[in-house]
Formats: sequence, C-alpha cells, structure tokens
Amino acid sequence: MNSNARAKKGLFNRIDTIDWDQVVRSDFPKVFNYFRFCGLDDDISEEMTSTTFEKAWRARNKYNPEKSAVTTWIITIAKHTLIDYYRTKKTEYPIDTLDEKQESGSQTHNLEQEILQTEIFEKLRKLLVQLPDRERELVALKYGTGMTNRDIAEFTGLTESNIGTILHRVVSFLRKSLEVKNE
Repeated sequence: MNSNARAKKGLFNRIDTIDWDQVVRSDFPKVFNYFRFCGLDDDISEEMTSTTFEKAWRARNKYNPEKSAVTTWIITIAKHTLIDYYRTKKTEYPIDTLDEKQESGSQTHNLEQEILQTEIFEKLRKLLVQLPDRERELVALKYGTGMTNRDIAEFTGLTESNIGTILHRVVSFLRKSLEVKNE
C-alpha cells in the first residue's frame, strides 16, 4: 500500500470514530440559530439546517480533523448552503407572525411574554437583514452558533480585535435601533 493510500485509510479511520449522533445533537441548534440570525424564518432555518447536515453526512469522507473542528466544518457547510439559498431564491419570505405560531399550536403558558419576545425578535430579524453581509455573518457566528471571537477569527480570516470591534458596533447599533422602534 502506498503512502497516499495509507494516509487516506488513516483519514477514514479517524472519521469513523466521530460520533455523528452526538455531533448532530450538539451542533443542530447552533446551525439552526446561525440561519435564524442570518434573517431566515423558523421553517426555512429548519429546512436549511437539515440540508446542511445531509451535505455534511454525504461529504463526511472529505472532512479532515487536522484542518478544523467538526463544528467549524459544519458551519462552513451551512455558510455555503446559505449562499446557495440566496442564489436560487428570488423572493423574500415573510417573517413568522404570532398568528401563525398560534395556529400551529405552539402557545406557551405566558402568552404576553411570547408576544413581546416575538415582536422583539421580528424587529431584530428585520434589522439583521439590513446589515451588510459581513456584519450579519459575524452576528450569526457569535450569537447564533456561540463561537468565540478566536474561533470566528480562524473561520473568517479577520483578527480577533477586528471581530470584537465590529460586533461591538453592530450590537450598539441594534440596541439603539430597537430602543428607537420601541418608543
């Protein structure tokens, strides 16, 4: 067996040791939130998350644990899935409304709190969609997936301090915009 075949066989052995059930359990919420923080509604976010994991499963033999963590690899697939989505979809989808949530039977014990949270998240989602792509992606990576600034820096190629500065400015803008809209 030549060295290339041995290296490939070694890669397959490492991939086979990954607990994919655990990866899905831990990363599914992160990927779902990534899409939500990119401005997609719940249904589309769920569909995109499923598509991301299907792509990851089909490409699992291409994953190289020496290059990145599994979560980083899956978020990269999610990013490309989002790009594909924006390329193929020409129409904008409406944001979920509380009426739709009530029709689907997802009422909670505190309807007033749910209404307030829904209204705030709708306003936030509208603001997120208006952000430039880079800022929206950084917000999605930080708050949607829970990545650290260091992980985001490795993922994007930006410096940690640059990411911190951008996120601080974006969060300040979002807070100020939400306060103005609530007045």
